[in-house]
Amino acid sequence: MHSPATPRHATIDIGDGLIMRWSTHADATNVSELIGDAFRWHSFPNPIPSGVIPEPNEMFKAATKRLLSGKNATMSDRDYALVEDTNREAGKNPIVACVSIHRLRAYYGCVDLLIGKPELIATDLEYRNKGLVRKLLFEMIHPESEARGDALQFIPGIPHFYRQFGYEYALTNFTAGKVENVQQALPALAKGKTELFSLRKATPDDIPYLHSMSGKERVSPYTSIGLYYSLEYWQYTVRDIFEIADPKHSGTRDTRIVVDVATGKDVGYTIVSHHFGLKLEALVLDESVVVLDALFSILRQLVVIEKDRLEASKSGLSEEDAAKTNTSSFYMLLQIHPKHPASTLLGPKMVPWSTTPGFRMCTRIHDYPKFIQTIRKELERRLAESPMAGATGRLRLDFYRIVTGNKAKGLEIIFEKGKIVEARDWANRGYEKAAEEFLAWKAEDKIPVIYAAAFEPLTFNMLLTGERSLEDLIWSHGDTAVKDDASILLLNCLFPKTSHHFDTFYW
Repeated sequence: MHSPATPRHATIDIGDGLIMRWSTHADATNVSELIGDAFRWHSFPNPIPSGVIPEPNEMFKAATKRLLSGKNATMSDRDYALVEDTNREAGKNPIVACVSIHRLRAYYGCVDLLIGKPELIATDLEYRNKGLVRKLLFEMIHPESEARGDALQFIPGIPHFYRQFGYEYALTNFTAGKVENVQQALPALAKGKTELFSLRKATPDDIPYLHSMSGKERVSPYTSIGLYYSLEYWQYTVRDIFEIADPKHSGTRDTRIVVDVATGKDVGYTIVSHHFGLKLEALVLDESVVVLDALFSILRQLVVIEKDRLEASKSGLSEEDAAKTNTSSFYMLLQIHPKHPASTLLGPKMVPWSTTPGFRMCTRIHDYPKFIQTIRKELERRLAESPMAGATGRLRLDFYRIVTGNKAKGLEIIFEKGKIVEARDWANRGYEKAAEEFLAWKAEDKIPVIYAAAFEPLTFNMLLTGERSLEDLIWSHGDTAVKDDASILLLNCLFPKTSHHFDTFYW
């Protein structure tokens, strides 16, 4: 438990009849109406035709009601920060701006942490360009996220927009693979043979098993930073969402338990979503399973399940739309890391879904020293397994100036025999002060080893998360400078380029 930065019952008067406050369950309808109107131009997966003004987005309205249901895995019904116009005329929505704050369980290497995600952010058209989202983020969302101990915040949102609030692109979910005409692409089951593995729909009784099979080493061993499938996730996606879902816009996921037919033993699970067609979000198998034996058996059955789902969906469609629903030929997306054995087995059948690096997300790390202390164990592990093992000295990073999103002009990390003994704010005070400092150390015969580099403001986020390598930043950002080869080596050992696993759109 923590003391909220803004008490849940408090209101903040911001003038002109506008107040900021936290949500209650009673706000669900008004907030969902605001979200539906603001997101009317967002259509998944099909684009909106030119010249058409779409209706409010029912999918996002349904998602908002789930967030404020009190049963969501990511937030409570008191975690939407709202602006209410207390003077708005009757018949108009009094909620005119909103930002929710999700809390997610994550990992950074060997360190478990909690992170915050501002989500489903909207402002009524009549109230835009008044700084309302800025006020909600800076006076409610960010302070609350920090007060409860979130290590960072990230937003998968409007391109460029969140940079003004101190966010920098520094997390990227790797690109999914795509198998076209998946029914024809998969090898058929040999005549007279039966599948070695079967799939059954997960039930609430399976939640303990699913949670036990959700460690990083099972779900995403090829990524260094990502989100867990937490106990809260399983309780929500396997049980609670079915109590609150809108049948037309349910957002539900299909979790299947993989069963070894010969033994009857549960040996893994699959997670399928449908926002972009048939998408395999996760394939997790225990160590007893040979992927070569199981993969195509599992995929064939997922295809049959999807075909049945599409056939069933036709009953609720118009004759014209039903005719457009192709159940004999469709694609499958697979959120499977390129190093996963399944990627190798699928080979040329699977191509990247997109030519872009992946889905990129804006990241805010306001307090670098605090974040370094949070991930200290992982940084020390990396150092111990590197050529710089046992290093003693000071790593000084110059960010040139204080900007929105970070509270200092620089960072100093002090190492002793490979251990981080301190991380603190630091500022480059110029050549004269540096000379004075050196002479003071020399007088005491305690001249430390200084490793040093400089980064354009907020771009250090990208190195810190492994989204970019040091070499990438040197080439892409001209303000990136490194003192010497030893500093390059230390930074590369501490912050190698890596990949991320962020399965976040299940709410």
